[in-house]
Amino acid sequence: MEELKKTMIELFSEIAKIHGLSKSVGEVYAVIYLADKPLCIDDIMNELGISKGNVSMNLNKLEKLGFIKKVWIKGERKNYYESIDGFSSIKDIAKKKYNIISKVYDKLIELKEKSDENEKELLSKKLRNIEKMRDISKKILDMLESVDME
Repeated sequence: MEELKKTMIELFSEIAKIHGLSKSVGEVYAVIYLADKPLCIDDIMNELGISKGNVSMNLNKLEKLGFIKKVWIKGERKNYYESIDGFSSIKDIAKKKYNIISKVYDKLIELKEKSDENEKELLSKKLRNIEKMRDISKKILDMLESVDME
């Protein structure tokens, strides 16, 4: 079992680094992912030998990203956590990126409509670049979704 834990911690640590997250985010996720029951901060601290602040910070990051969720345990006052699914897929990242780019694009369209001629020219150039980013991001997302359906 220790070899499994070590291997999974290494796996999720490397995946976290690929996603631009810290190694410890992956370690915390791995411990929660492997657990057969929800874990509290103390459980994770003891398992990894890292500080409460570090665990807490990583739990907040994982929860925000949608990789874990808080669960209520009757009679307990502590927060407990369990994994939702595997670490974010490339499709999830592509979807988040597309949504972010689309929101900015829409906002720039609004700003362009309200701006004077000098600003409109600058915004038009920026809009063309953002539109390209949005279109490429959409094509990647569509491709990933079509692969997922097969």
